[in-house]
Amino acid sequence: MPKKPKIVNIRKTFRIKEGALRENPAEYIGSELVKLGVGTKFARKTELLSEETVAMFSEHAPESAPLKVRISRFFGDVSVSLFMQGTEFDPAGHTDEIGADPDEIASENALRSILIRSHGEKYKYRNKGGVNCARIFTGETEQKSRNYTMIALILGVLFGLFARFVLPAGMTQFMCDYIMDPVKTVFMNALNIIIAPVVFFSIVTCFSQFDSIKDFGKLGVKVLGMYLFTTLIAVGLGIGMFHLLRPGTFGFAASMEFSGGISPNIADAADTSLLDTIINIVPSNFVRPFVESNTLQIIFLAVLCGIAVGAIGQYSKSLKDAFEALNSLFLKLTSMIAKFIPFAAFASLTIMVVSFDVDSFLSVAAGAGVALLCYAVMMSIYGLLILVLARLNPLKFFKKTREGMLASFTLSSSSAAMPTNLRIATDKLGIAPRVAHFSIPLGATINMDGYCIFLTVMGLFLARAFGVEVSASSLVSLALMVILLSLGAPGVPGGGLVCLGVILKTINVPVEAIGLIIALNTILDMFDTMNNTTGDLAASLIVAKSEKLLDKEVYNSR
Repeated sequence: MPKKPKIVNIRKTFRIKEGALRENPAEYIGSELVKLGVGTKFARKTELLSEETVAMFSEHAPESAPLKVRISRFFGDVSVSLFMQGTEFDPAGHTDEIGADPDEIASENALRSILIRSHGEKYKYRNKGGVNCARIFTGETEQKSRNYTMIALILGVLFGLFARFVLPAGMTQFMCDYIMDPVKTVFMNALNIIIAPVVFFSIVTCFSQFDSIKDFGKLGVKVLGMYLFTTLIAVGLGIGMFHLLRPGTFGFAASMEFSGGISPNIADAADTSLLDTIINIVPSNFVRPFVESNTLQIIFLAVLCGIAVGAIGQYSKSLKDAFEALNSLFLKLTSMIAKFIPFAAFASLTIMVVSFDVDSFLSVAAGAGVALLCYAVMMSIYGLLILVLARLNPLKFFKKTREGMLASFTLSSSSAAMPTNLRIATDKLGIAPRVAHFSIPLGATINMDGYCIFLTVMGLFLARAFGVEVSASSLVSLALMVILLSLGAPGVPGGGLVCLGVILKTINVPVEAIGLIIALNTILDMFDTMNNTTGDLAASLIVAKSEKLLDKEVYNSR
């Protein structure tokens, strides 16, 4: 089989004849993607999204405007770009307003919106010089990266055992010092570079979308309130369970060879009052938080800028576009760095197997175990909330959402699982489309209960592993930061590690400590994504019941 080229740039123009395109561009795109080696599932999804995009372009284009298609591959990333003259529009915007009569909803537009939102950051649209432009990434790279990471974990364990018990001690030490440890260090340094800008621009972009809370209406406020309520429960659960179980031996990683010279700043970890913590949230100037990597102050500035951008009138759109462009830039950098996660995971796990004793391995396993236990407890809390607030049978809820849980677990992406969860919400749970079509896409963006548990438990675990006592005021800072990060979390591979780096800086633990759990990140990410999407469905069900927008016959059916 001939080797596929790493860089490809295919262009084709489709002409209008008798009011219609001569060829079907979507079919052409699908066939070309398959020729480039893109998996059938990803090619079909991109083909479908391209078809809907072309339809929208045609609705806003003058007669006889040609469609230009460009299919590109740059090493692992394959994308489809579409260009057509026309007026600007919002491809993900619904034609209905929140709470509008469902009979007035244009179902075709709603389905297009859902499809586009499910593609998340992998779908980009803009209008430049009177030309509508859309770029669609196939998303296959992310799936391959997850598969490669799982393979790297297995190989890391096997190679680590081989190095520990078969290779000479001198050769093993040389390999760890001059190959594995530099690979891990370079990855951590690269991650450190992007933490501040990724967090800042992600949160600014998130908050700038909302001009006013009044825009949401009664239904929107209820959904947001329910999401915030479950987020607070998730953070409290993570803190409570961790302090109850205290996994791992205190400081077990600080004195080990694996730490690679990591030295937590114990002086900075000294207890400060809650009042000082609140006062220190507000910086004395705009630049210092970025220079000093004060993440709490960076988040404060991001929230402030995001609210201001959405409220300044005529300049708002220009600034939103600028911040979204910068957000896309740093998310792309994050994705590029994340491609090296399999190498970092292999190096990290090899060093762990070589350096750790049985007790240390059990400590790491205990930290992951607490996170998994929290996920299970959070699922039970969803059932309890459904029973108490909605007065519905929670067993039916879990039975009917099994398909969505499996999709979220295997895809490890809330956005990718969105179409499945929307179908479950309306067809199996009986939630009215006017609720589901708003709450599920919104929840995939801002409702991250499993993510909150991961950040809370892993942040506290790494502090304990490296011998850092987390004071009461630091706990308050951690909780506040986890909540804000869950609202504007970067939805790209590696985004969770970036946010965990923010948490570690808050509690005075070096970012390099992430190397201790980087091998577990892929596995835990599957569970926290499943938790996230189940929380979306549970909250939507409770709100629908309270608004009398739930079909009980559908919910209680088999």
